Amino acid sequence: MKGVVISEKGTRSNIEDAYFVDENFSNKGWIYGGIYDGHGGAFAAKYASEKVHEYFLDNLASVSNPEQAFVLSYETVSRDLYDQKSGTTAADFLIKGRIIFTANVGDTRTILIRRNSVIQLTSDHRLSNIAEEDRIKRVGTPISYPYIISGGQGLMTTRSLGDQGLKNIGVIATPSLSTHLITKDDILLMTASDGLWDFINNEEVAVLAKAHPDPESLIAILSHEVLFTKLGTDNLTIIVVALSGKG
Repeated sequence: MKGVVISEKGTRSNIEDAYFVDENFSNKGWIYGGIYDGHGGAFAAKYASEKVHEYFLDNLASVSNPEQAFVLSYETVSRDLYDQKSGTTAADFLIKGRIIFTANVGDTRTILIRRNSVIQLTSDHRLSNIAEEDRIKRVGTPISYPYIISGGQGLMTTRSLGDQGLKNIGVIATPSLSTHLITKDDILLMTASDGLWDFINNEEVAVLAKAHPDPESLIAILSHEVLFTKLGTDNLTIIVVALSGKG
């Protein structure tokens, strides 16, 4: 299996996305990937891209499973950013043998494209997620859809790393987690920042993936569709891993 990546600035003046991919993680043949979509500056995303996987590997040596290691890693990186004004989403995956482990905060998303279906492995932490909306309302946080409001500023994501000034209004660093056993029907694993998902939904990506199963071709087509056909303005980062033959 091989991970293919694209990271584009779009029409923005700078890029606040960051990513990490290792196709031989910990020298064990595992594949690890993560995408981090920053806001309020690029520092938090860049820091997360450098540190989440390091903390994850350290934690994996002392806890019983990757899920716990992800939780501890996210919480540690978020605490490390206590003196920063920036924050970031995060979506990480580990492919260990035939098992995919995922974790995420925010609206960077991981999907699994299968022969006849598509599965979203992560949760979008926005107010459009009813459970997240209910959680934010219980805290009493002001809302101006699709944003939660603090100090006159709006944030679309309800979970993130960093954003220390927003912890008192319900923005948490606790990730959603999933595990999936790879089967012969699984074709591609894809993680992407919201620069993709705000313009193309899971099912549309799956249709394109079945027509263009080569990861490099698929990423190029998705990039062109978002940035040129749909005139997307956001940063766009995508990781695709081919799973065929792994099940």
